[in-house]
Amino acid sequence: MCRQTRWLLLICGLLWTCLQPAGQQSRLGDKDHPNPTENRKNLDRLTQTVSSHLAFGPRIPVRRKNYIDDHIFGKMEQNKVPYAGLSSDTEFLRRVTLDLTGRLPEVEAIRKFVKDTDPEKRDKLIDSLVATPVAGLRAQLTTPFLDRWTYWFGDLFRSNDGHLSKGREIFYDYIYSALQENLPYDVLVRELLTSQSRSNWSNGPVNYFARDYVNETDDSIINNEDTYDQWVITSYKVFLGISMECISCHGGAGHLEKINLWLSTKKREDLWNQAAFFAKSRLWRPYGDYSQFALTEDGKGYDLTRHSVTRMQRYPAEVKPIFLLAGEGPSPGENLREAYARMLTSNLQFAKATVNLFWAELMGVGLVDPPFAFDLDRQNPSKPPPAPWTLQPTHPELLEALAKDFQAHHYDLRYLITLITKSSAYQLSSRFEGEWKGEYANYFARHFIRRLPATQIWDAICQSTGVFLDIPIRRSDKKVKYMMQVLDPDDLNQTEVKPLADFAASFGLYNRFAVGDDAGGSKGTIIQASILLNNPLVRERVCVQKGSRLEALLNHEPPYTNAQVVEELFLATLSRLPTEEEKNMSVKLLQDYRTQGAEDLLWGLINHLEFIANL
Repeated sequence: MCRQTRWLLLICGLLWTCLQPAGQQSRLGDKDHPNPTENRKNLDRLTQTVSSHLAFGPRIPVRRKNYIDDHIFGKMEQNKVPYAGLSSDTEFLRRVTLDLTGRLPEVEAIRKFVKDTDPEKRDKLIDSLVATPVAGLRAQLTTPFLDRWTYWFGDLFRSNDGHLSKGREIFYDYIYSALQENLPYDVLVRELLTSQSRSNWSNGPVNYFARDYVNETDDSIINNEDTYDQWVITSYKVFLGISMECISCHGGAGHLEKINLWLSTKKREDLWNQAAFFAKSRLWRPYGDYSQFALTEDGKGYDLTRHSVTRMQRYPAEVKPIFLLAGEGPSPGENLREAYARMLTSNLQFAKATVNLFWAELMGVGLVDPPFAFDLDRQNPSKPPPAPWTLQPTHPELLEALAKDFQAHHYDLRYLITLITKSSAYQLSSRFEGEWKGEYANYFARHFIRRLPATQIWDAICQSTGVFLDIPIRRSDKKVKYMMQVLDPDDLNQTEVKPLADFAASFGLYNRFAVGDDAGGSKGTIIQASILLNNPLVRERVCVQKGSRLEALLNHEPPYTNAQVVEELFLATLSRLPTEEEKNMSVKLLQDYRTQGAEDLLWGLINHLEFIANL
């Protein structure tokens, strides 16, 4: 088959990779309809472009399933905003399987789900995807759900081999076990914030601190005051959704009035007061190994005279541990880090930031977006900010309800994930009938289409072709099939899989030291399109070979018809059956070229518009 014909087959798919859905700088808008963030606008533009190339099926009516739907659809109906119908079974199945497990649904699972007439089948599917193996099998089994979310938390906590060495493995195991046991999230965070040990190689949570420190000009010495500041900045950002970076160098007045109203009233001393909660702790290297740390409780306090390596020098001030969000200090005799962890995790903002972060992960954008840039003076509908500022959340009442519900359910992450994914708001189609208006995006009037991250793109290629590449895990004899199962991206930087590292880097492999700053590499480029078309790793996987999907289909007994092969390939890649036009064209291709035609079809589907999209 000539390359020109292949290009005709793929031209719709290439439209996808040329789009640029990136950018996260929030902007002010009018008081009635605040402009969406850049992230929201770009996803909306992406969704509009991609959905225009998708076939429409019959509209599926929407019914409210929980209080999320009451807020989302109630607001749209009140403001007379139209919304999409419910996603089709195949659209939903692909979406929720990718979101919860990072993998494509299997062909037989698709066929079974579509045939199932149980009206509760979607809820039951979600329950099955988040389920943990029974107690007796936990040591032997892993689940895609645990693989996917352990990797996600590795990104959030920025764990990597080059920085932590052997501490990486024990940190990974800690996160995996915590998710496996469904450890309440407030307990997990308190364990991180209060951890101590003589070695981060023997205590997983200590690596949360060990990966975030500031050296003196002599790399063997850690500057503890700068490190305390960094620990505050990270904990506020990751656990409270608040960026304190700016006030670590100067007060907010005269700098942040057009960026963040709440922070514009804060001073450097406020950050130092938070840092004082860490000032009785000491991170140091007792073993002469730059990647092995001890975290002990023999710190000398927060020293304002200590020379700063990374920021403007400090000035005289009264510094004492006061939690900024509550104006509260530790109880008499209370360990300072335990007090900080207690106050942080019990504050409603901790719950708000957490539910908003998971909402953003599952819905494309947060109710507050970006998720790490909360402005606390723009959250309360009963106390709106002065013009031209507007409320920051698109749905402040829903955000409040989610946070309080999360608290009431003991910070259960699985409960939160299932609550969101079982809502009709999550299950809306990305296809929208009628004229779409930009302000509808603020209402979540249809589901945002997103590009798959690098890990999921590669795993989808391997899963759909049936041809895997064993990826070795550093310092072990273990090899994994899925990129989502690596402990961190550094596992790819080994000689035997270096081409895979280059492939993944081209698709924005997560940078664990850029949390919240387009860490997933959301931009699409023509280079990525070229890589999917021509990269040897892709070409090798679409060829008929021992153990591949194509070998099984073309050598099936009794023989499959061309139409059956075509259906199987569409289900394996796009998680749906072909349209009549796609089926006729594909069957003709196999009739004329059989084996080569099947290879070309599989290659074309991997380059299709929908393959690297989460619809």
